[in-house]
Amino acid sequence: MSERPLVSVIVPCFNAEKTVTRTLDSLAAQTLRDLEIVAVNDGSTDHTLDVLNHWKDDHPDVNIVIYSKENEGIAETRNFGVARVSGKYFGFLDSDDYTAPGMYRDLSEKAEEEELELVISDFYWVNSKGERLQNEGPYACGQDMMVKLFAVLWNKLYRTDFIRSLDIRFPKGYRYEDDCYLYCMVPHLSKIGFTLGRGYVRYVQQENSITHNNNEQVKNMIHVFEIILDYYKSHGLYDEYRDALEYIHIKAFLGNSFLRSCKISDPADRKNTVMLGWELLNREFPDWHKNPYLKSLGGMKNRYFSMVYDWNIGFLTWFFHVFGRDNI
Repeated sequence: MSERPLVSVIVPCFNAEKTVTRTLDSLAAQTLRDLEIVAVNDGSTDHTLDVLNHWKDDHPDVNIVIYSKENEGIAETRNFGVARVSGKYFGFLDSDDYTAPGMYRDLSEKAEEEELELVISDFYWVNSKGERLQNEGPYACGQDMMVKLFAVLWNKLYRTDFIRSLDIRFPKGYRYEDDCYLYCMVPHLSKIGFTLGRGYVRYVQQENSITHNNNEQVKNMIHVFEIILDYYKSHGLYDEYRDALEYIHIKAFLGNSFLRSCKISDPADRKNTVMLGWELLNREFPDWHKNPYLKSLGGMKNRYFSMVYDWNIGFLTWFFHVFGRDNI
């Protein structure tokens, strides 16, 4: 094993005493031995730190570094980890997820052979009904990547020196930090690759009840998308990426955010939360119905997006509240 590990994997941990052992076990089982685990305890109030330390004691042959800091949220915890990895490449694995043994060997081999800045893999959604393979890619760099990207961190491998050369950070204090980080990364990438047809990470979907807290989540998303727009404008990239930026706003505020907001039980809160995203979309992109990707990408969801207007947003909110999201 070289002095500098080939790959570092950042594991952010907050109150993960019941799940992080499985996460670490999946990393210990990696066929790539030249690997460093960077576990960051974000001020957990349970026994997460004890679990991490016991696991390290039980696995003396595994290269794991444990940090413990005050609670600052997931975004700042990711920033903390990125600043401390020592690998040529790094990835993320959240403390309630796990991955297949060949992941980091396969992705790092791809990165080394093709001198890539980013490698993307397929992954699995896991819930009480089972698991489903999700393909990501292939797509080209630039606008094509922006509109087709899955804005999740943990199915990707990043070249450390390249990422550290960019002025991008996770937005402290906000969720949807992965959207912000990846969308701001997109215009700088010129060498990406894919390990097509092979899923690795099992992303465990938490099936918690939806409450008024969704209002705060949508406010978080609005702020994050404002950061993204500001980034493109301040770096002189807005005009080149305008259509793609418009499309990801459509996806965000008529897609997952809207559908989650429709589940809120209180009618007034549900309406107010939906309108937060709707108003942002129409304020920033008043002609969004003319977006070229709505037609060129096709599919049921883009046809649905094209049908949403002021006069039917209330009806659609009611419809998806009653009948759920499986209707598009």
